[in-house]
Amino acid sequence: MQLRGNDKSLMNELTLQWREQDRFKTQAIGDQHPSREPGVVRLGRDPARCDIVLHDRSVSGLHVELFWQQSQFYLRNLRASNPPVIDQTPLPDGECSLRQGSKICLGRMELTVTAISVPAVPSRPERALESYGIKCPNADCGQVLPYTSASLQQGCPHCGSSLAAGVTVVGNPS
Repeated sequence: MQLRGNDKSLMNELTLQWREQDRFKTQAIGDQHPSREPGVVRLGRDPARCDIVLHDRSVSGLHVELFWQQSQFYLRNLRASNPPVIDQTPLPDGECSLRQGSKICLGRMELTVTAISVPAVPSRPERALESYGIKCPNADCGQVLPYTSASLQQGCPHCGSSLAAGVTVVGNPS
């Protein structure tokens, strides 16, 4: 969970909700969430080892950890003798991916994944390459051509020179 700045719009985020002492609690966990152990957020009863402390005695001191990998959030079991139950399926060891609506049971406590936010990666404008050109290196020609793989392979259509030594020009050549 590497810090990349404070812009929450760039952060992958999972929101957990649970009930503790007749009150609902909500916690957002991002892939940049500050934690005791880099790259993971740990849940359990022990405040010395956990980032999110749950106060029910049926929860292990260090029960599970959440982490972001390969475009999704995962839960990893840290307690074989008291395994978490994810969507009614025990997880005796290993890890599993989480989705919005997943129910996580740690001992008698049930936590719900109420939201997962994965911001869209800004796409490159479709016409980005048209804002670049390549200038023919032949001093007698000097034509600026569209910067495409075809023009690089075919050479200058005006004089036949290779464009391998051409200079890149910023701006639409057409």
